[in-house]
Amino acid sequence: MYFPRMLVVLVLCLTVPFSAWPTDFAERGTRLFMENRPQEAVPLLEMAVREADVDEKLFLYLGIAYHQLQRWDDAIAAYRKGLASAVQYRHLFLFNIANAFFSQGRNAFAIESYDQAIAARSDYAPAYLNRANARMKAGNHDGAVTDYSLYLSLDPGSSQAENIRQIIDLLGRKAAAEEMRKAEEAARKLAEEQARQAFLDSVARSLRETAESTTNLSAGSGGVQAYDDDFALDD
Repeated sequence: MYFPRMLVVLVLCLTVPFSAWPTDFAERGTRLFMENRPQEAVPLLEMAVREADVDEKLFLYLGIAYHQLQRWDDAIAAYRKGLASAVQYRHLFLFNIANAFFSQGRNAFAIESYDQAIAARSDYAPAYLNRANARMKAGNHDGAVTDYSLYLSLDPGSSQAENIRQIIDLLGRKAAAEEMRKAEEAARKLAEEQARQAFLDSVARSLRETAESTTNLSAGSGGVQAYDDDFALDD
């Protein structure tokens, strides 16, 4: 299952303190990651996260790059290392750990990590959506309906709201086997799309806040970056 092309404005501030980006490994690795070149980004990001005073976003970037390469265990390890000192993005580390487990078909571990992500930030809508998807795969349709409903209450304007309501309706009517299969497939697509977009939106927002005092872009950021996403949350 693959993600559609997505655009995200990523504003990288020239005034970021030097301690947050101790060497050019971080800058070059981040640039390659934003250009959707995970194979090239990984070695640089691996070097960057070994430095002192590492920005927690670098562990997220490294984990997602591993995820793109379907290196699930490496992704989980990177997320866990970042989680140890995470402050702003604690919920995203837990969320992405869950996504990596989900990609491996380890639903019980995925659901546990989605639970933790929700505990870290109870208003984080994508965690409810992806937990609903994991619960669907586990056959917990009642739990999935609860999570879909919570997701809609947190993000009523979602572009997928109508599709989610149709899934809830199918589950509520105890749909026939073929309808259930279609509902589960639709649920996976929704979760995958929302998971990636939610992460990009969160990073873009944090970078804009960091850069609110300047309109400059860092070298190579390129302003609007196009993502030809080629990794799946579910293989």
